[in-house]
Amino acid sequence: MEENIKNLNEFLADLEVMTVKLQNYHWNVMGKGFFITHEKLEEYYEEMREEIDEVAEHILSLGYQPLGTMKDFMQNSEIQEAKNEKIKSLEIVKSVIKDLQILQQKAIKIKQEAENKSDYATSSMMDAYLQNYSKKLWMLNETIK
Repeated sequence: MEENIKNLNEFLADLEVMTVKLQNYHWNVMGKGFFITHEKLEEYYEEMREEIDEVAEHILSLGYQPLGTMKDFMQNSEIQEAKNEKIKSLEIVKSVIKDLQILQQKAIKIKQEAENKSDYATSSMMDAYLQNYSKKLWMLNETIK
């Protein structure tokens, strides 16, 4: 179980950093596609805030402590912060695709480990995230064609 908690905490850290990154992009988007990108980014980071709460509470329900400081999140996230500067919609979409792929791969790993340990609650939670990330990736990839 300890390995799965470590992975859940890393996933939590990725979600936290990704949420801040999406909000940064929301404030700094410019150029063609501004309105759609601006609205979609807000939708994404609001949704991820719910995921953050779900994952943290799930870790607690398993009897462990979720990460809770920005320092912890930054040290345990594979997702990198965005620069605080203006950025075009197309660059944002490409970055979000890359980061969603990271989240998707981590969710797959967590699901597989949870299944191996008969932790069906964790496995089920990852199913919902995987479905969500797959749909977002499909839509974002269609956007850059």
